[in-house]
Amino acid sequence: MKPLKEEDSRRLFFSRVSRPENVCLPQFKEVSAQILKKCGGLPLAIITIAGLLASREARPLSEWESIKNSLGAKSATIPILEEMRGILNLSYMHLPVYLRPCFLYLGMYPEDRLILTDDPVRQWIAEGFVCSSHGADLDDVAESYFNELVNRSLIQPIDTCHGKVVTCRVHDMMLDLTLSKSKEDNFINVAYNYEDMVRSCNSEYKVRRLSLQSCVGGAKSEALATSMAHVRSYARWPKSQYTPPLSQFKYLRVLAFESPHGLETTVDLTAIGHLILLRDLNVSAPGEVIALPTEIQGLVHLLTLVIDCKRAQSFPLDISCLANLLHLVLPYGVGLPEGIKKMKSIRTLKCWDMSESSLEDIKGLGELTNLKELHLSTWSKCFTLEQEDALVSSLRMLQGLKGIGWTQGCSAPDNKIVELIRGGTRCAQMED
Repeated sequence: MKPLKEEDSRRLFFSRVSRPENVCLPQFKEVSAQILKKCGGLPLAIITIAGLLASREARPLSEWESIKNSLGAKSATIPILEEMRGILNLSYMHLPVYLRPCFLYLGMYPEDRLILTDDPVRQWIAEGFVCSSHGADLDDVAESYFNELVNRSLIQPIDTCHGKVVTCRVHDMMLDLTLSKSKEDNFINVAYNYEDMVRSCNSEYKVRRLSLQSCVGGAKSEALATSMAHVRSYARWPKSQYTPPLSQFKYLRVLAFESPHGLETTVDLTAIGHLILLRDLNVSAPGEVIALPTEIQGLVHLLTLVIDCKRAQSFPLDISCLANLLHLVLPYGVGLPEGIKKMKSIRTLKCWDMSESSLEDIKGLGELTNLKELHLSTWSKCFTLEQEDALVSSLRMLQGLKGIGWTQGCSAPDNKIVELIRGGTRCAQMED
């Protein structure tokens, strides 16, 4: 990339340290000019250092001088790759301790991946990276961690909605940094092929987090399953052709399973019923049929359950027994869980086939007083008049909703429902 001119470098730098264009306090003028010189007009270097300094401008000049000196004399001209890595490493080393595992965890995602913000935020909670102080809500704390990484320019925000970042990316060089640091600390193992898988499993260190991105399976792969016992997070991405037996993941907390679009096969996930420590399950297989266990009430620690698939071959009938479940996305063809009124902890709910719900459970929806985000649809068939009336009554009871949406399926919602979705101060979304 062509280096920026001096004026453009200044403009980018000061916009990131939250100051008006080209405006700098007198005491910071000289040191900021020297920092910019060391960045050599390279945008990523400028953004990264500016993000690091954004929270330090009110602090002593000595801290800015310390950052400048840490960049080293080699960066006085246009940074080459190794010097760029040094700048990024400096930004990482100045992260608060509580943010480091959250940043490194982003290495679980493939290169150039468009990431839904909610996914890593919830996975951080499931892994135990997020600490609540003075009774603060864990979701709010985790979101503040994410925003801090964005403010430090370690995460690139992509799409926003009502001021909230909903999708993001990690720059290639940032991803390279996460993987380098993860290798040093045995934090994440990424397997791009069968050899990587063997190397990880034969390591003297236990595999804690495994991201399977392009692994070719075979008969020998089954022998590797015994090394999976200590894995806490496992991600299986679309290019991967192999999945170790899930029953081997005894201590698994996070499972992210994604299949490529266009496949029309059945994926057997019935073994998840035995993963008693599981806290976050996210399945994305739009073209496939997913086989789930008939019972999952033993997953008492489960916080997030997202099943995005063409159809569920079987779906747990006891899901309403999951007292700690916070976020639930149901697959197509499945209505509200039987006895949903018992699920008082639910905060996020998406149901694509409301017409498959019983009248009693539609009424029970109104008792979920902790619900913050709700997205509904009648995908397979239309509502009856009784169901519409019950839903209107339930929506009126949900005064704590911050966001509510309706995706049009077989028919448009009743006018009363539309008025409730679009009324008030709540974030409303109607989709065709």
